[in-house]
Amino acid sequence: MANEIWAALIGVAGAIGGVWYGAKLSHQAARDLLAQQAKAEFASAFTDTLLKLSGPIHEDRMGRAFHILQEDYPRHFAAYVKLRTILPQQEQESIDEAWKHYARDDKNDLPEEREFYRFKHVLSPASDEHQFMLAAKHINSLLARTAA
Repeated sequence: MANEIWAALIGVAGAIGGVWYGAKLSHQAARDLLAQQAKAEFASAFTDTLLKLSGPIHEDRMGRAFHILQEDYPRHFAAYVKLRTILPQQEQESIDEAWKHYARDDKNDLPEEREFYRFKHVLSPASDEHQFMLAAKHINSLLARTAA
């Protein structure tokens, strides 16, 4: 009789442990799915910008890549904030580093100057074509680092 009670208790404990472990795996799978969805939405926020940067050549392209990045920055920043809130801490740090490299917001700039000097690394004296390539390169680098 005592053996049956112990067997029943072990069986119940095993079932509870199995349910707990299954719930934990299900929760982790749901978090991973949300993270992947947020990463996809983040990448899609840059689609229009990349299309503008690779579009037809116009006569008045002087500084246009810089202006495209400045115009689209609010949409990019909103996607970044949304992505950052969903990811776990260690991924947030990686995304933050990639974002700093992309936007190059300098902490030494005054707050009112940050918006003006953001993306200054794209301004290149080489050529307008080079500026467009630099802008696309920085976006692609950001997207590659966030996709991992």
